[in-house]
Amino acid sequence: MTEEKKGKRPGKWARGMALALLGAGLLIGCGPSNPPTPGPGPAPTDPYAGGKSYPWVGQPDAKPRPLTQGQNFLSDLSYAAARNAWGPIELDRSNGTQQGGDGETLTLGTQTFKKGIGVHAGSELTYTLNAQCSTFSATVGIDEEVGEKGSVVFEVYGDGKLLTASGKMTGADAAKVLTAPLEGVKELRLVVTNAGDGIAYDHADWADAQVTCELADSVPPVAPQGLTATASSAGITLNWADNKEPDLAGYRVSRSVSAGGPFTVLTTTPLTASSYTDTAAPQGTVSYYQVVAVDKSGNASAPSSASATRPGTVLGRATLANLDGGPFADRLVFNRIGSLVSPPGNGVHDRATLRITNTGTGTLQITGLPLTDTWELDPALTLPLDIAPGQFQDVKLRFTAQSVKVHAGTLTVESNDPTAPGQVIQLAGLWQSQSESGQEPSLEDIVQRGFGFKTAFAPGSDINKKGRVTPQGDEVIAPYWQRADAARPVKVQQLAAYHTQGNTATLRWFAKGDTVTNTVLSHAGIDAQSVLPRKNGTNSNELATATFAPASTFGFRVDSENSDPTLNNQTKDRSNGCVDPCGQHVRFFKARDQGGQIMPDTYLLIMDYAGINYDYNDNIYLISNIKPAPILINVGTASGYKFTDPVGNVWVSDRDRNGYALFTPSTIIDEPAGGPNPSLDILKTSNDTLYQTYRGNVGNIMPRAVSFNIPLENGPQTLRLHFADLAHSVAGKRIFDVFAEGQKVLSNLDIVQEAGGGNTALVKTVSVQVTGGLLTLNLSASVDYPSIAGIEIVR
Repeated sequence: MTEEKKGKRPGKWARGMALALLGAGLLIGCGPSNPPTPGPGPAPTDPYAGGKSYPWVGQPDAKPRPLTQGQNFLSDLSYAAARNAWGPIELDRSNGTQQGGDGETLTLGTQTFKKGIGVHAGSELTYTLNAQCSTFSATVGIDEEVGEKGSVVFEVYGDGKLLTASGKMTGADAAKVLTAPLEGVKELRLVVTNAGDGIAYDHADWADAQVTCELADSVPPVAPQGLTATASSAGITLNWADNKEPDLAGYRVSRSVSAGGPFTVLTTTPLTASSYTDTAAPQGTVSYYQVVAVDKSGNASAPSSASATRPGTVLGRATLANLDGGPFADRLVFNRIGSLVSPPGNGVHDRATLRITNTGTGTLQITGLPLTDTWELDPALTLPLDIAPGQFQDVKLRFTAQSVKVHAGTLTVESNDPTAPGQVIQLAGLWQSQSESGQEPSLEDIVQRGFGFKTAFAPGSDINKKGRVTPQGDEVIAPYWQRADAARPVKVQQLAAYHTQGNTATLRWFAKGDTVTNTVLSHAGIDAQSVLPRKNGTNSNELATATFAPASTFGFRVDSENSDPTLNNQTKDRSNGCVDPCGQHVRFFKARDQGGQIMPDTYLLIMDYAGINYDYNDNIYLISNIKPAPILINVGTASGYKFTDPVGNVWVSDRDRNGYALFTPSTIIDEPAGGPNPSLDILKTSNDTLYQTYRGNVGNIMPRAVSFNIPLENGPQTLRLHFADLAHSVAGKRIFDVFAEGQKVLSNLDIVQEAGGGNTALVKTVSVQVTGGLLTLNLSASVDYPSIAGIEIVR
């Protein structure tokens, strides 16, 4: 039937089209009397199934965009799917007729809207939100262009659940405002049904349809501008212009004795003011400063630099040094076992030394050394104590606790230093009643309460996952590593050992793909229940520290446990309840300093011997000048297969040596069946071996789709996907879509067409936001099977 524009309100569409219709001798309908006929195949279950899908239609100069922070009009966004029963869906227009862009101004009653979506029952719009939005709102009703006719129901769904609905609305009804919460919603679906009486005149408007979103911030602030350094006898004052970012958390100031560093952070808590006076700046020498801006998401700007020389005086200057060489100069860490009267024969770190050096030009007088909690000076010192310029005094402390597992105290250095007359040193002590026997300090006691790191390990402190490969807290999934600065060595300090007393433990490194290991350091067996254990094989109190300089990508091994979980024995993990993938006995976490800031290129290595108790306090190391190596997966090869490409990178199979596959379903075969063909020349690459195998044939099941699930830390990730069609040389023979974390990143990919032929390498770079500790890739084919040869996670 045709739709005649009748009723109390003359339709705007009818007024606009009357002359054209009369001149053409036609009366154009605004909607069929019944739903359109479904296409071939099984009868659809939806009452309006079979409606056509149309491309994005809107204003000629408009383009869809992804979600942004704050308010997003849906008519500006890219939708994942769209269906409309009468013509295409119209953006910022009413539905109009069957041509794209022929709608008019959205009008509900007497109110017009610049933004919104014009549809016709039955219609369906789907948007991908990825749990980034909080609310939905829209003004809904039947557009004025059909007068008082038509009857529809507006429905809003979140992840398949009905969130709100309008109830039946006719052309005579006033507009309604629909709102719905979207917390945690990954997919938003807007549906308009015909209210059960056919779809004639059902021109429906989602006016001002919008979502409000909160997006993860990965953009750092700009470097502070106009930094100046002004020296005086009272110190060095830094000034800079205020940053304008609305999410600015503050500024961090660091100082060094040389322009090239290393720099020591002076402000563990970000400054909110754009100035800072360094009253502890050394006198008579140049102080070099870096100031960075930090936002509320933890992103830090590039540094701004300045320098100045504080004039010398004849006053003393107290410069303090932690002779343990711990991660923080103003914190000493201790441990004890049992009583003072009859302690066990273990080695413990119950003594530490603070060195006070006079870096001034006059005599430094120490007037007080007050302590809190269970520490004492050993030996005691007679005060006041004078230290000549250039000389030092060692202050030796002893931890004397005999109860309570965790102790926190302070040592204050009181002196005549005019710039720092009362410097405070934090003291942390760990006590256990006996060696082992369930009395060891926990991972959090050691790292957070002991050494003062703000690193997050796991929600609810549940670090025990039976060896399952899954990131928690600040953990990174990195079986292999590289030097962050190739000109400097990797530096390692063992922070703690809490395993079988009397046993030593050895940290080694090995080149990726090689079985030869290289010793970094071993701690003394007597210190197997201690913080800051000593180096094995020495007769001194030398702590377990070392450096090494690998030339290529490398992994770590602590005794029998490897940073690559596929190399570890996983039998005990599975018997203890681990669900594949297993073997994560060596784990890495970003090191956060006492102010919660990420320490550049510095990580905590924690480990647990397989199948014991998974408390991950057996050996703990602080490692600097490292970065995670790229994850390189050669798709389509046999279990445990690996090869080295022409530039020295080692690629591993997508099925590890324990038989665990990164892909599903299990019916997917290795292609070709005989493995890589060394004689097959792959064009446009020197890495032929990577492209000589692929995966995608799922057998006689539908859909023809393959999924990859790769454990990976949350956050933004960059992927390089490698393809080569070895079966076809003509375009159109293999077509598939690629989804990453549920978002379509490659549409209707035809490898031959894009690469320029068969047996030709094609590389696609995509960005994705990983959530849930797992990178999920899905390839779904519409022609033949999907095909992928390699997955590269850029680090």
